[in-house]
Amino acid sequence: MIRAPYGFLLAFCLCSGALIVTLIAAALSPPAGTGTTDASELAIRPHAGAQLPLASRLVDERGSAVRLGEYFTGSPVILVLEYLRCTALCGVTLRNLLEALNGLPLDVGRDYELVAVSSDPRDKPEDALAARSKYASLLGHGEAEAGVHFLTAALPAEVREIADTVGFPYRYDNLLDAYIHPSGFVIAAPDGVISRYIEGVAISSRDLIDALTDAEKNKAQDPLTRLLLLCHVRGAQLKGFAVPVLTAFTVADVSAGLILIVIFAAIWRRRA
Repeated sequence: MIRAPYGFLLAFCLCSGALIVTLIAAALSPPAGTGTTDASELAIRPHAGAQLPLASRLVDERGSAVRLGEYFTGSPVILVLEYLRCTALCGVTLRNLLEALNGLPLDVGRDYELVAVSSDPRDKPEDALAARSKYASLLGHGEAEAGVHFLTAALPAEVREIADTVGFPYRYDNLLDAYIHPSGFVIAAPDGVISRYIEGVAISSRDLIDALTDAEKNKAQDPLTRLLLLCHVRGAQLKGFAVPVLTAFTVADVSAGLILIVIFAAIWRRRA
């Protein structure tokens, strides 16, 4: 039989565990009352486990009509949504991605495919061809020209469908003459199911190898794992998630400390 104060502490720890789950569940829900102009609405909304629209019609670097599914040939696919006129995040994301890929013992075109889809209807096949030549030259593994693909829109609605499935919001800003969008990309399994999201411009080879391995196994990252990773990223912008997330981890820390007190007290009583 567990005696006080150990019973009380154990009950507290159990209640704390339930509170942690409740707070994290609240954190996973978007903040209420956000307006349409809130920048947080342009953050990636992960849909891990969703099936990409492989029938979406696009245009390749030669100007030929293609389907997104043509690039899913038995290996994981790194899918980047960008636009070729971007002077900010797109180029940085792609360069950092290729640098991280160069740190892997994998060959593009064999172990994975890299597919970049432009959200800007002004981008043409000749722009895509120039981009493929530019970025493929940065890859040191495999036949880059065969495994790197830059695709443009046959119809803007087709790209919008892909972006909505991924949870990648973007909109055109007339004043800036630019598309506003988040930074990041997804890793999809060979069957077109979204497996993992990598957000931001800081991309590590370790994250990539883990993501590609999961995709090859058709393993999707669950929302709780993503939240825990997000909370531990230095400088992560939690916005409306900050209060419930930080509270949850505070409760977790206190509970862990109390559990240790219970364990050490029990050991001390037995030895006394």
